[in-house]
Amino acid sequence: MKWRLVTAVVAVVVVVAGGTLVADRGAWLLDQRAYPGSRFGSSLDELLAQFGLRLPGCPVEDLRYWSGDNIEDTFYMTFAAEPSCVAAFVADNGLTPGEPLPGDSLALGKDGRVQQWRWPFAEAGLYATFSGQPKPDVDVDVVVDPPGRHVYAYAFETG
Repeated sequence: MKWRLVTAVVAVVVVVAGGTLVADRGAWLLDQRAYPGSRFGSSLDELLAQFGLRLPGCPVEDLRYWSGDNIEDTFYMTFAAEPSCVAAFVADNGLTPGEPLPGDSLALGKDGRVQQWRWPFAEAGLYATFSGQPKPDVDVDVVVDPPGRHVYAYAFETG
């Protein structure tokens, strides 16, 4: 009788844990920096390699990311760092400066996912914009806040 009760309890725990894993697509189990719903089974390093991006060699803070599954090959990432580190990220990834824009004019700020994650595009002043193709068939758009400390990146496969 005790054996059946223990087996039943273990089975319920496994089913609940498995359901939670499927609901959140495992992101919380793999990397706390991944937003819920991020691609299951892909590490940050694998995603950076897929999209041809490199983090700077200096310390970054508040790094968060999300990537769609293989049907929707997109990658979002944000982090904070010293302005010199942000400049190194831009240079290391071969990004080209674009037109500085106010926060309410940024296309990235109108993205539903970005709004859900509460990426703040309300700073006074102009946001620096950058774009590039770190590898064939990948486009990257990057926005840097007016103080130059926060990076918001969006990458997508074009081919």
